[in-house]
Amino acid sequence: MESLSRCRVEKYTLQGDGEWNEDVLVVNEPAAIYGVVDGATSLSPYRNPEGFTGGYLAARLAADCFGEPGGLSLDNRAVRSNERLRQAMVSEGVDVLDASALWSAAYAVVAVREYSIDYVQSGDCMLLCRYKDGTVRALTHTQVAHIDQKTLDRMAELRESGVEEPAELRRLLMPLLRDNRSKANTLEGYGVMNGSADFSLFLEKGTFNRANVESLYLLTDGIYSGAESWTSLFTAIDAQGLKGYADELYAAEQEDARLQATLRLKVSDDKTGLVLRFA
Repeated sequence: MESLSRCRVEKYTLQGDGEWNEDVLVVNEPAAIYGVVDGATSLSPYRNPEGFTGGYLAARLAADCFGEPGGLSLDNRAVRSNERLRQAMVSEGVDVLDASALWSAAYAVVAVREYSIDYVQSGDCMLLCRYKDGTVRALTHTQVAHIDQKTLDRMAELRESGVEEPAELRRLLMPLLRDNRSKANTLEGYGVMNGSADFSLFLEKGTFNRANVESLYLLTDGIYSGAESWTSLFTAIDAQGLKGYADELYAAEQEDARLQATLRLKVSDDKTGLVLRFA
């Protein structure tokens, strides 16, 4: 497709403080499919023989499905990857009835067509569009924001009571974190790929036309954390590049290793972004 040949792709992923980078980029150029995937490790201490976490495996399984050749739609690929995830967990002996034990992955993925763009989204990965007149449009929203806010509010209460050590804070927050996981793919919670039979009911998906689209931004939560607005984030990314922006954010987070300046659950989360720029 001639119009797609002028589409420029910028991508970058940076590991945070975890044992593995549980983020993955999707670049399937033959199918014009692009995206970011953010794996979430279960609250159970699972490791496969290679030492990979459930979040690492879930993210790569999803990325593999979106990266496969062929003409499957994005939502069919999403459903297929969710089914494969459930099969993988069952084969590894994971209790799929225990929400806290499930591996999961959030993502934002697009398929670029000649006149339109299809997308699917789960969790808190974001898909945003900027038009030639400067208008910014969020095609998705951070589905877990209300859940995360409850956790951060409780974290603030614990700090006020004198708990300062990040490890102790996480231990005390664990009951709330487990409750949060139980709300996945429910009307009280959020949609996320975790092998649940209800996942397809909560998958965000859609199509919008390409008229006057200048650029698309696909981001995991680690790279947009702390941004004042989407417009300010785009401005910084365009000025510094994805790598420059992510590296600077990581350095600032490391300087705040005791989580004093910005309330958050991790010192540095994995950070992944992909920008599509249309001529």
